Amino acid sequence: MLVLLPDIMASQENANTDNKMKALLVFRNVLGHMSREEASLTALQLVEKLLPLFDDESSQLRELSICLFRDVIQMVVGKDKKQMEENVRRSLLPLFFRMSDQSESVAKASQEALLVAAKLLKWRQLTHLTQTQQTCRIGECLLVQDRSRVEEYLSQSLPYLKDAQVPLREAAVRFIGLAAQHRRDQSEEKLAEICTALQLLEKDAELSVSSLAIQTMLIVRSPRKKATSGWTLWALCCWPCKARQK
Repeated sequence: MLVLLPDIMASQENANTDNKMKALLVFRNVLGHMSREEASLTALQLVEKLLPLFDDESSQLRELSICLFRDVIQMVVGKDKKQMEENVRRSLLPLFFRMSDQSESVAKASQEALLVAAKLLKWRQLTHLTQTQQTCRIGECLLVQDRSRVEEYLSQSLPYLKDAQVPLREAAVRFIGLAAQHRRDQSEEKLAEICTALQLLEKDAELSVSSLAIQTMLIVRSPRKKATSGWTLWALCCWPCKARQK
């Protein structure tokens, strides 16, 4: 299996949804019959290929890839753990966004995977917020817990502004507003990149998205020493969530 793994993975890059799902099911079944050492190495190689599938058009493939990710990150042992932790950190924001997925099964799988990831990283606050489903506070937690990844988080967020699902576009806009307050790169070039992406949403067909994008641009453009009040940031992050719950 270890010898064939690279070829199987490569063959799936341009495969259709059905073939990708079949391949993931094969991986899941085979991993269960491997020794811990073999499973650990295979899991390390597999997890990098799973991350792009979190955003696949097929909700079934999204769910399966996230569930498999949840399982494989728990299989690593020994020296593989450190490298797996780095892969897990790259998964945190996509999993957080997918907790807002319109597919309930995908949202549930994302919460479960994020919880396992938080425990693996030993991040207590993230574990608590995920367990208690305090979705509105998770974004801020990610930014505070690992300040060195703020720029990476911002880059990861931008593609979600074009997502077909309204809740994910909203989640991305809210997160960018929060991340803007934590960013280290204050260059005009970076600011322009963020604002350009947000401007495309000013004419979004969904009023909640366009309004949120306009509010967020005001926050992003404001000088840091005059950053918006805590209440405003809380409202930006949580109001749309709470509005949907009513």
